[in-house]
Amino acid sequence: MNPKMSVTDAAQILKLENQSVIKRLKSNNLDFEKSKNRVYFGHKTARALFNTSNNAPQKKCMVIATQIVKGGTGKTALTLNLAVRFSLLGKKVAIIDLDQQSNLTTHCDIDADNLPIMIDIIEGESEITKSMVEVCEGLHLLPSRIDNAVLDDTILFKSLPLDKVYKTQIDLLKPYYDVIFIDCPPALGRSVGAVALSSDLILCPVSPDKQCLTGLKLLDNGLEELEKRNLGPKANYKIIFNKYDGRTNASRKILSVLFETPHYREHMLKTYIRLNQEFVNYCIKATSIYDSLQPSPAKDDIDCLAQELIDTFPQLQLQISDISIKEKVLCYAQG
Repeated sequence: MNPKMSVTDAAQILKLENQSVIKRLKSNNLDFEKSKNRVYFGHKTARALFNTSNNAPQKKCMVIATQIVKGGTGKTALTLNLAVRFSLLGKKVAIIDLDQQSNLTTHCDIDADNLPIMIDIIEGESEITKSMVEVCEGLHLLPSRIDNAVLDDTILFKSLPLDKVYKTQIDLLKPYYDVIFIDCPPALGRSVGAVALSSDLILCPVSPDKQCLTGLKLLDNGLEELEKRNLGPKANYKIIFNKYDGRTNASRKILSVLFETPHYREHMLKTYIRLNQEFVNYCIKATSIYDSLQPSPAKDDIDCLAQELIDTFPQLQLQISDISIKEKVLCYAQG
């Protein structure tokens, strides 16, 4: 996997002209490459370019879990591509795969047969900080395999506290990362409940399937039950409509139900992800949509989702320094 940020994309974020961004790269000796007249760079350069303010307060690591009690919603592809986008915005990102189907691990082209996974960590056979695998620069993964299917039973039989079993481990990772994503299995249970109690935000992908509404209701009820058991405040969750196709009645109907239900409407994100074969194609190739420099609707949608999350949560905001008057003059002169 080799995700790329184009100078054109960076210029839009920095509100500069392309040539001014290139000037910044050169003057700061930042690495970049060129392909077919397109200048681009990766995580290391992005971190220097987008996190340059000396006056910004120290930001805390944010933990985002993707959960929905329904398979086939595009949860894994959404998690990976959103994580890649944040890495290209200069964030150090970790992904924890807790789904025993290990689709995310496969998508990252990682063979986990002989690697530590979460069940090994809570059994005390491995340390989480030593178990992260580099997927690409700025993006690390705690992989999964079928053995994680016993997580619920292990938590039950060992009487492990739901509010601490994962949180203790995740807290060990926080000093090393800006964002931690957790990809959950499409089910309810102790493991998923423990994730909810360890997360700052739960992202719920809903696709055009009426069973998704049932799955969303089950998830909402499960979060309320955790709160009733005094395990912590009800987790903050946001609904992202995924695989939207405005040409179909199913998409329009599910979207209408979400907006007409006050309880769900207040949790809805403004962004929605359109149905796009690119997500599947890149998944098959074990790459992200950002491995290509070609603009695409899939990138546009993930970019919008990332930006909405950045605008909503202070922990995710970029630390971009102010542009000097001199640089603005140079920008306009070169333009």
